[in-house]
Amino acid sequence: MKRFMIAAVALLMTAAPAGVFAQIPEDALRLGTPGIGVGARAIGMGGAYTGVASDFSALYWNPAGLAQAVHGEFSVGLNYNNIGNTSTYFGTGEQYTVNTTNLNTLGLVYPIPVRQGSAVIAFGFDRQSSFASGLSFNGFNPNSSVIQTYARNGDYEPVDLTGNLAYELYLADTTLSGRWNSPITGRLTQLGKVLESGGLNNWSLGGAIDIGKNLSLGITLTYLSGTYRYDHTYREEDRNGLYGTLPLATYQTFYSLALNDYIADDIAGWNAKFGLMYRVPDLFRLGLTVKTPTAFNIQETFGTPVSSPATAVLGSGGATATTTFDPGEGSNRYSINTPWVFGAGASLILRDLVLSVDAEYTDWTQLEFAKASPDILANNEQIKQILVGTTTLRGGAEYDIHQIGVRLRGGYMYIPSPFRGDPTSFDQKYITAGLGILLGESTMVDVAYAHGMWNTFVYSYTDPNAVVAPPSANEKLSTNNFFLTLTHRF
Repeated sequence: MKRFMIAAVALLMTAAPAGVFAQIPEDALRLGTPGIGVGARAIGMGGAYTGVASDFSALYWNPAGLAQAVHGEFSVGLNYNNIGNTSTYFGTGEQYTVNTTNLNTLGLVYPIPVRQGSAVIAFGFDRQSSFASGLSFNGFNPNSSVIQTYARNGDYEPVDLTGNLAYELYLADTTLSGRWNSPITGRLTQLGKVLESGGLNNWSLGGAIDIGKNLSLGITLTYLSGTYRYDHTYREEDRNGLYGTLPLATYQTFYSLALNDYIADDIAGWNAKFGLMYRVPDLFRLGLTVKTPTAFNIQETFGTPVSSPATAVLGSGGATATTTFDPGEGSNRYSINTPWVFGAGASLILRDLVLSVDAEYTDWTQLEFAKASPDILANNEQIKQILVGTTTLRGGAEYDIHQIGVRLRGGYMYIPSPFRGDPTSFDQKYITAGLGILLGESTMVDVAYAHGMWNTFVYSYTDPNAVVAPPSANEKLSTNNFFLTLTHRF
């Protein structure tokens, strides 16, 4: 979820050259954050899989683990995600829920006959991350109005008023001294809704070979593709009739303002992941991984939908009228480079029990925009100021009940917030559980559940000239992820 909701894309379009959209650090952060992972077995063990990586999902977690494959393997998996968001805005609570279902994995593992050691190749698809989220807020704001972000009362108006939303909708006049007359400054009911959708898909080819006794090296080459969609609606309403005698030339009564904005991205990129694994058979495994920066290219369209222009309901002499203004749409193209990611994991095998731990470090200050306008590139300095490096921690366990062909799993994930100064309540925590059921000698069904919880906030609109922070909605998010993976070995 964006912390800085767009007060309307129109606001940014009036402040920048036509066709330029003001990206923010979160646009880059969203692409660099990979989600909680793939594969029901791995998720059931809390994602602590770098030192396990013994199935197709090793392409994602640690490609060196592919060297453990003795038989060919076909894998297919689904993911269902329920996202609940409870927001509080000026003391008023709202709830919003989003549900999505996606193909999570589809792949093939094939061992290559060699004279000694192991050589294995694999290729396929996995759903790296989902952008699905939603938010609804509603509250009475006694302090400010989005109208002031377009035409601050008392400020000098620009030379060219064309395209200024407040002026076009008759929400602000100009005075003889050349200053804005826009007395709608607050005491309004503000309502908003945001819906985000899309995600990133990995198309991977990789393999592993033994380079020494019980020591394997692997690599995964990945092409990433996906989409992102952001739809935002925002309203301000004078439900208490406080603005019935405005000193505006054309209209004297303000009833409501409605804004609608969207962003639509087509995303493509690539990266490589290198893995190393040392194995003490039936006792211990140690895995190390390095993922290169992902180079993303983004083609973006944005603006106000043609079918939903900005509108204001105003009054004059007892009659009401609806004014409209279409700020238009634009497009943009830019690149994002994510940081290097370093991971380590280990697993201990105690007869029928497997214990595993993982750690993954990312220096988010190395996130950067590239191949973009100077305005967008300016975000790179802000990224270094507001983001920090983080270490994601994961732990898990699996107990194999041989007698009935069932494996029980549990785990925990801790994903720190990358924003400098965030409280620990903003860190993502996941509790996971899983079950593996053997169907015959060569087919396994794995199911997993991951419950996540964390807090965050979002500004209801962005005011670049505000002396104090703009109004924000506090959010409590909870997610319920269900994974199902079917694996057949041949």
